Amino acid sequence: MNLPEFQYYPARVNTKKPLGFINLVEFVESVKNPSVEIRAVFAQIAQAEIDENWDLKAKLKQENLYYFTPCVFSNWKSRAYKDIDYFTGIAVLDFDHIDNAEAFRDYVFNKYSFVWVAFVSSSKRGVKFLIKIPKAISIEDFKAYFYGLGFYFDKYKGFDGTPQNCVLPLFLSYDPGILYREEPTTHTVKGAKLNAFKVGEAVELPKDFKATTDDAARIHKNIKKAFDAIVSDGHPQVIAACVSLGGYVASGYLPQHEAEALAFNLIESNGYLRKGVSGYKKTAKTAIMEGMKSNLLLKEKNI
Repeated sequence: MNLPEFQYYPARVNTKKPLGFINLVEFVESVKNPSVEIRAVFAQIAQAEIDENWDLKAKLKQENLYYFTPCVFSNWKSRAYKDIDYFTGIAVLDFDHIDNAEAFRDYVFNKYSFVWVAFVSSSKRGVKFLIKIPKAISIEDFKAYFYGLGFYFDKYKGFDGTPQNCVLPLFLSYDPGILYREEPTTHTVKGAKLNAFKVGEAVELPKDFKATTDDAARIHKNIKKAFDAIVSDGHPQVIAACVSLGGYVASGYLPQHEAEALAFNLIESNGYLRKGVSGYKKTAKTAIMEGMKSNLLLKEKNI
């Protein structure tokens, strides 16, 4: 069987140029038996997960671990969409904050024959799967296969929708129990992305309505609370918070530029969201603009 090959990058997430390439069996071996030094880093990452120190966890991964792009092969210039040479026939599924992660790994691998590789993440509370799909012909074609996978998997706790981004980095992990099958079936079901930007019904502002600085402070506080609670499945939660934020902009509580600055700052300071800052910022900006299509009023009590 011809094994897919994909590229790997050094332990600096902002590095654009890959170091080389690796095939699927070599990847499995690297996860199953990393160096002693890398195992020590994994132990620190696992402790950071226990301590809920998301900033330290992200820093340890981004400064110490090689990462891969299993879904695409680039032209060696960068891992941007514009530099994709071809798709490998692999999709990635990511689940975060899973209790009994090893049992979940085994269950999914045994239930779905199109799972090529299954392994526990470096935190020991996440699980990642490499899925065999047809080789996509475009970014939108790849996303359609990912949305088709969502039909099966978004019902499971911890499902993360961000791997619809085919160039998202996949960091090296350590799992001696990693599972691999030589001849998986191929997942061929396509799907469509549901409209996640659900804007509430239009609200008419009272004739005597007047926004105050106290109102803006309440909004800042409550939006921050919503972002602070994000430790997995980032995009739906960013969308929900920012659609509301846009509604408050429409009502005149705060200007659009202030709302965007607030959301961007919260994304940059969130340990989980920092793994994909630019993507989350685009999501936030779009959600704020969608939310601005309808007024939203603060409730009498804290929202």
